[in-house]
Amino acid sequence: MTLGNKIRSRRKELGLTQPELAAKSRLTQGYISKVEHDEYVPKAATLIVLAISLDLAPNEFLKEERRAG
Repeated sequence: MTLGNKIRSRRKELGLTQPELAAKSRLTQGYISKVEHDEYVPKAATLIVLAISLDLAPNEFLKEERRAG
């Protein structure tokens, strides 16, 4: 799962729209959209802001998924 997919998935899990996450994180909705579509990779400081806005520890976005098998 890409970083953008992880952010989108967590946002939807919390029932937030892109504009709501943008307001909560003080980023623009356009920026959120581009991150979720993997057009932008946020800098570390912005990733921390997004993680906090999504009630996650910043390292949650960096964890690898374990594959069954």
